[in-house]
Parts: sequence; C-alpha cells; structure tokens
Amino acid sequence: MNLRYIYLLLLSLSAISSQACDICGCANSGSYFGLLPQSHKSLVGIRYQRLNFVTHPDSPVLRTEEHFKVSEVYGRFFPIKRVQVMAFVPFRVDWQITSADVKKQSGLGDVTVLANYNILNTLMDKENAAAFNHTLLIGGGLKIPTGKFKFDENNTVQVANANFQLGTGSVDFILNAFYTINRDQWGLATNVSGKFNTTNSQDYRFGNQAFGTVDLYRSFKVGNFSLTPSLGVYGEKSLHGIQKGEVLTETGGTLLNGAAGITLFTERWMLGINGQKPIAQKSSSGHVITKERVLIQLGFLF
Repeated sequence: MNLRYIYLLLLSLSAISSQACDICGCANSGSYFGLLPQSHKSLVGIRYQRLNFVTHPDSPVLRTEEHFKVSEVYGRFFPIKRVQVMAFVPFRVDWQITSADVKKQSGLGDVTVLANYNILNTLMDKENAAAFNHTLLIGGGLKIPTGKFKFDENNTVQVANANFQLGTGSVDFILNAFYTINRDQWGLATNVSGKFNTTNSQDYRFGNQAFGTVDLYRSFKVGNFSLTPSLGVYGEKSLHGIQKGEVLTETGGTLLNGAAGITLFTERWMLGINGQKPIAQKSSSGHVITKERVLIQLGFLF
C-alpha cells in the first residue's frame, strides 16, 4: 500500500471518528442566555460566543480540533404586558483542524424564536418593592432551519460530520422556564430548557436535549452604574442521534460547566462577559473533550 492510499485511509478514519457529539458547538448545541435583567423593559443587543472542542485528544492521527465563533443579534420584547418574545439570529464562523488539513465554513445559523408568559413578576405587579422579588416566565418556541445542513460522509473534501454544519436542517421545538428571585442586592437566576428535534431532509435527527443554568449574583452601585458579578453552573444532556432509522451510539452526552461572569448595567445599557470551564463531562462515549467557553454581550434597554 503506497503513501497515497495510506493518506486516504487516514482521512477516512478521521471523518468516521469525528462523528462528534450532539453537545458540541454546532447549531444543535445548548444556549446560554447569560445574566439578563428580568424586568418589563425591552432589550436589543449583540453577543459573541467562542466554543472549543477536541476529539480523540491522545491520538496523533485522529485528533481533531473544532472551534466555533458565533455572533448573534438578539432581542427581547413585550408586545403586551405579560408576554415576552425573544429572538436570536446567529452568524457562525467554524473551523475543523485535523492532522491532514483545516476546513472552514461560515454563514447564517439557525434562528431561534421564543415566547414566554410572565406568570409572576412582583416588580411589575406591585408599586412598592417587597423583601423578596420574584419573576417566573414559562413558554417555548421554535428553532428554524435557516442555517445550511448538507454533508456527504464519503466526501473527504467536505466535513463528513453532521455536527459540523451551520444548521441542523430541522424545525425543532423548545420549552423553557425562567425564574429569578431577588433580595436587596442579591439574586438567584435559573433557567431550564428542553429541545425536541425533528428529522431533517437527509433523514438525520439530533437527539433531544435538556439544558439548565443556576447563577447567584450580587449587585454593587458604583456611581450611576450597577456592577453585578455572578457565579453559577451550566448543564447539558443530549440523547443519541438517529440517522436513517439507526441509533448513533457515538453521539450524545452530558456536560456540567462552572460559570463566572460580570455584568455592567446602566439605565439604558448593559455590558457583560461570562466564562465557563468544564467540571464534569462525557460526550460521544468520552471521545470528545469540551474546552473553556466565553460569552460577551452588549445590550440596549428601552
């Protein structure tokens, strides 16, 4: 067997082994909302996320690095008093680095639209602040397949990996709940979400997923500003994907990240940065390692 055939064989093995997890940075991955003011005000902003993963880290041949840069325009609106609508429009720049080459793609990702009903909001319902203030929103929405999903497992020029796509190619349904409790300058913000995926046109269905966050924060007044550091955890769980009726046991996984951030609020603006570091994880039967994440966001309140 000459070197040319050995090289092609290694490329094929790399493509097969890079069937990464549903939990990685693709369009099917979870969404971290960060620390947002849960008030009656509407919000528009931009945010940037950087996610990094390594597949087969101990193999000099099969090792693959994947880097995802996601820039989003997002908004939160209250068309009527108790209804909150959120929308996220992402633009993605993704890299996959193997021992053989580097592949890059960029473009519009999958748009997400959520609508939540404000069941409880003591800041909105009472004229005077209480000792404890609560906010509870429950709702859901859709992830719309605006991002490109097209791959050929037998084409070594393209990325033969369902996860390394700009979108999932499917309409997916989301259920979520947000709860915040405040006392004086302290607060606890929680979010629980579930995503239920459908089968796309290439007969591929990503595994259903569950996400959750808990953030403890404390606000400090600095002149006309409010400085809010936070500590918390972020978790994901993804079930196995299904391709052409076959369960893909190498997909899916669990992830638990520690999170820390700081957000600057004014009457009209917010600026925040949040970092995450894995505490525990098992993705794609342990073949995929999640690295640190970062989120930066800037928003205008009105």
